[in-house]
Amino acid sequence: MVQRQINWSLIDRVRTKNPIVLNLANLVTIDKVADAVSAVGASPIMSVEPTEADEMVALANALSINLGTINEHQATQIRTVLRAATPLKPLVLDPVAVSAIPSRLEFAHSLLNDFHFDVIRGNASEIAALVEADNTSHGIDAGKVPNQVQIAKTCARRYHSIVVLTGETDIITDGQVIYENPFSAEMLTMNVGSGDMLSSIIAAFLGITSNTWDACIVATVLVSAAGVLANRYSVGLGSWQVQFFDQLSIMDAKALLEFFEESEEDYLD
Repeated sequence: MVQRQINWSLIDRVRTKNPIVLNLANLVTIDKVADAVSAVGASPIMSVEPTEADEMVALANALSINLGTINEHQATQIRTVLRAATPLKPLVLDPVAVSAIPSRLEFAHSLLNDFHFDVIRGNASEIAALVEADNTSHGIDAGKVPNQVQIAKTCARRYHSIVVLTGETDIITDGQVIYENPFSAEMLTMNVGSGDMLSSIIAAFLGITSNTWDACIVATVLVSAAGVLANRYSVGLGSWQVQFFDQLSIMDAKALLEFFEESEEDYLD
């Protein structure tokens, strides 16, 4: 089975190695991102000051770049940090709302043209916008986007990155091979910052392995599994958030693989 080929033990290695993740974060979700990175066993650091870029990059094992609350100051900081990090550190780009705001799309394209990102993580509308494909969006949320597998593959090939397109079914691709994660929870969509957390959790996994493919799959399934399990013990968004962070904190490779084997048939029927 597909999951047997994936190195699920990366979850345990993150907790053992405690990688440092530098997050240039969405200020709306910065606390959730910090807690999520900490919950999986990594150490989050945040920065808003360009003059400390060299020191921050030297500390970090991986970086997550989020465009959620971009302004001129942060744009300067992002470029300063990326110059310091390239090509030494693995990079994740989260192109928040590029499908809705032309200036964000222009900035994202400039980053992708000037720097190489190991992973691009976005919803279907965001990934479609990066490759000029037809899409709709509802604010920062994804709208109806046809041909999502092809769009993800096109994006991966264009930017030589692994693309993690998240939605009802998450699509992970290097432009050739496709991995589809069927696990989803309604609260992951309702919760503001789910994508932001995943992007930084992917960075945490990149901080302990050079296998970008496995890092993306394990991180994505981990977040989905935590969301599904949290549903079982919650009555609304508030209690779900508590349970979600609890599940992120306690899940190990054995528990995740057990979840996968117990749940796969239900989701694929």
